[in-house]
Amino acid sequence: IYEPFKSVHLKFSIQAPIETALTLVYEPSVSVNEYSGRYSVMINSSRIPNMQSIINSSENVKKAIEIQEIIKKNREEAFSKYQELVAIDLARELARVGLGIDNDTRFFWKIDLFNLAQFYNKQGKKLDKYNDTMKYIETIASIAKKVAPYSWSALTNEKLNNGLSLSMPNDDVVVDSSLNPPDWEQSETRRVTVATLEAMLFEKRDFLNNGEFQVVDYMGDDSSFAQAARTSYGEGTKTIQDDKNLIRSLIRDLHTSPIEMAELAFEAKVPVFTDPRQAGRHRTLDNHGFMGYMPIGSQYYSIPDSEMKYQDRKNRQGRGKEMDADDILRSRELILSTLENEKQNASRIRELGAPEEIVRLAKGVGFYTKRWRTGDTHNLGHFLRLRLDAHAQKEIRDYAQLVAEAVAAHTPIAFEAVQDYIINGMRLSAKEIQLLNSRIKDGTLTKDTDLSNLDFYRGVGFVLKKKDTEEKELGREGQAFKAKLEKLIS
Repeated sequence: IYEPFKSVHLKFSIQAPIETALTLVYEPSVSVNEYSGRYSVMINSSRIPNMQSIINSSENVKKAIEIQEIIKKNREEAFSKYQELVAIDLARELARVGLGIDNDTRFFWKIDLFNLAQFYNKQGKKLDKYNDTMKYIETIASIAKKVAPYSWSALTNEKLNNGLSLSMPNDDVVVDSSLNPPDWEQSETRRVTVATLEAMLFEKRDFLNNGEFQVVDYMGDDSSFAQAARTSYGEGTKTIQDDKNLIRSLIRDLHTSPIEMAELAFEAKVPVFTDPRQAGRHRTLDNHGFMGYMPIGSQYYSIPDSEMKYQDRKNRQGRGKEMDADDILRSRELILSTLENEKQNASRIRELGAPEEIVRLAKGVGFYTKRWRTGDTHNLGHFLRLRLDAHAQKEIRDYAQLVAEAVAAHTPIAFEAVQDYIINGMRLSAKEIQLLNSRIKDGTLTKDTDLSNLDFYRGVGFVLKKKDTEEKELGREGQAFKAKLEKLIS
């Protein structure tokens, strides 16, 4: 059951030879932002192997001394010629090609505890203990051990085989109770803190009838993004923007890696059809339930009358106009009788001695479960773009709104930029740009343009034949463009 370990994240600022970066930076499970030799003058330091490591490989002291001298001289000559190329003002991305992988680079490196342990175990089998890269990894591991000693021991000890026999509670006991308060005391910290978010920690918010939501932890703040981005800047950069403008430009230009350097963790008691069935589609957000499974309690979601609507015939997966009173009454009777029947059947199955995985089968997705989620600001922004959209189901929008309020408290500058450029922004396809350019040139796009006129959209494949008829209509791509135009000229 590994998912809970992914909710613990560690972030490091590392200066190391490119040789070491080749192992750390390209590990698929990490978030990383590296010093860029395309913008800045490369760092004037490098790895010179110590004598002992050379002797261990060459087994000859005299040869080891000669090897070390050659490496030193080679490094000095390469960097001296690199500096000449920079002085000539050759593009820095070209000037650096002669530098060896012994030259230092710098990067921010973020990884969750489980993947760090997997990385450590893998590299420990591949690399010699005298290898300089392994020394960096051992240093990182020593910090992880201080952060979570029991977890680290369990994740890295291959001989750990004293398994536990656990007596598992039934789902109702796990889910029906309120969300838990913290099980630790307040303490002083040298980490960055956010006063607004501190006030929200473990403050339970009620939603969706019996549902609850609370923020449980976080790492970093807005300054973390600027700090990580400026790893890419060094000597030779003309100006450094202030944090707010820098963060906004990163998000506007989709330079996302620095925006992964802050994390937010929250948990919720929520209907299964909302989380994980909808929220769980966002695989970039780490999540877990109780002991690796998804318990389902005895409480269920009651749909308010205001949300009892007919199927929308345009947005085919959404809700349309409000239902008649009689239809609301009948629909409610059907839903409640189904849920109550499922609840009684689940209780009876349990009484007959069935395990919880069998009891659970009797319950519908309208019952509540509990989930813990962890995500970085960039991926939370992607989640909010999709789940705050008017086309998303109302219940997931309510959930996303609580997440949005937490993100806004945690990283307000980034959240404002995400709203401006991602959530409320607009992207245009090549076809849309072509058609828009044509209509601007011929003067047929004004505030009085009839956007229901199909002739307006002809020329790029937006107007299609209806099925089994000669009539024409806007295809889905054309309908999406029409919605953008309505927003633009409203």
